[in-house]
Amino acid sequence: MKIIDRVRRTIVDNHLIEKGDTVVVGASGGPDSEFLITALNSIKDELGFDIVLAHLNHLHRKEAIMDQKLVEERAKTLNLKVEIRQRSMDDYARENKLSPEDAGRRLRYDFFEEVLAKYPKGKIAVAHTFDDQAETVFMRIIRGTGIKGLTAMSYKNGSIIRPILDIKKSDLLSYLDQEQIPYAIDQTNLMDEYTRNKLRLDIIPAIEKINPNFKKALVNLSDIARDELEISKAYVGKIYDDILISNDETFLKFDREGFDSCDKATRTAILRQGIEKIKGELNDISKDNIESFDRLVNLDTGKSIIKDDITFYKSYNYYELLMEKRGQDYIEDEVELNLDGEVGFGPYTIKASKVNSYEPTSDRNVGYFDYDKLDFPLKVRYRRNGDRFKPLGMTKSKKLKDFLIDSKIDRKDRDKLPIITSASDIIWVVPLRMGEDYKVSSKIKNIVRIEVGYVKKL
Repeated sequence: MKIIDRVRRTIVDNHLIEKGDTVVVGASGGPDSEFLITALNSIKDELGFDIVLAHLNHLHRKEAIMDQKLVEERAKTLNLKVEIRQRSMDDYARENKLSPEDAGRRLRYDFFEEVLAKYPKGKIAVAHTFDDQAETVFMRIIRGTGIKGLTAMSYKNGSIIRPILDIKKSDLLSYLDQEQIPYAIDQTNLMDEYTRNKLRLDIIPAIEKINPNFKKALVNLSDIARDELEISKAYVGKIYDDILISNDETFLKFDREGFDSCDKATRTAILRQGIEKIKGELNDISKDNIESFDRLVNLDTGKSIIKDDITFYKSYNYYELLMEKRGQDYIEDEVELNLDGEVGFGPYTIKASKVNSYEPTSDRNVGYFDYDKLDFPLKVRYRRNGDRFKPLGMTKSKKLKDFLIDSKIDRKDRDKLPIITSASDIIWVVPLRMGEDYKVSSKIKNIVRIEVGYVKKL
């Protein structure tokens, strides 16, 4: 089967692209992305979708401008729309105390999301290959992982799709050379001081002398792990639902007798599933942490085990797994804030009033908002999984979690900040930043003043 046909089959079999979609392609100028662009352009008319190229110049290498020009020329040749941004990943890494690789990844995906927001029906296509999948599995094995980690990358993850995940790097290079399609070589990919590069350049080639099909074996392992995980999730999910008494975004309550009757493997799987539901992820939760939680089964009633912001508590008739989001004993879920009203929320008092003028202030606990854009009653709550926010001064929304990280808010303090919303929009993350879409100026006459006070120290 021809290589373009293989890409088409991957797209169709995995329902990656639908008719009418706009596919935002991460275009680096390298061989993988140039092949992805070529393959998608070859089948876009047949499958009925549009393509937009998105290139972020990280300003990391002196050759970066040449990569940018290559992408621009490619877009011109194929008559495709192109979006170009320049942002220093080195500066971003220093500002946010991140590794350059992590900084580059975050900047890149934020940019892709920014472009995607312009298109109501869109996908982000990234050029991960068969080789990337094998390397990811191997790297996770070396670092230590469970079955879920072995599944590595999927064809589809939210708005992100990977149409060439079945294509080997050697095959796409042969195709590009045969068709005389130009591409850039990132010299940093040839330096073995990075973990992935060392695996790619040194370790995997050495193992392939013993097993020439080593990469295929790694990808097969990933496929098997994915199948096993689906079977396990279905089995554990049934028990999980049977013993779950109640839940919300911050806690889960399990029937004690039902939980105790499970074998250890099932209990730890239930704990993993529960933590992921209320925390949104399992990052920083190790096998030892899960086993520590499971020891609660053998402790007395009223005991609890704590790991960072997660608490597992044992009562007479139930176990409770909860996120310590309130800082202390503040258990309010959500309160309404009316115009000319005042509410108490945990350690805070919050009041809203209509005023005739905007008075700039350095008080971070006072905010002014465009009355005509607000939908009363407003709501006051703590942050929730999946929250997004468009901060003042920015042109696009971002994950609230990333905003708090960028603002250098300690993890233990992120869940103590009151969030004020209008309808489904966050208008103020107190006291950090107000929402761009609700800002006021001297020209706006209908203004709402919101003041936040403290009745208790956090």
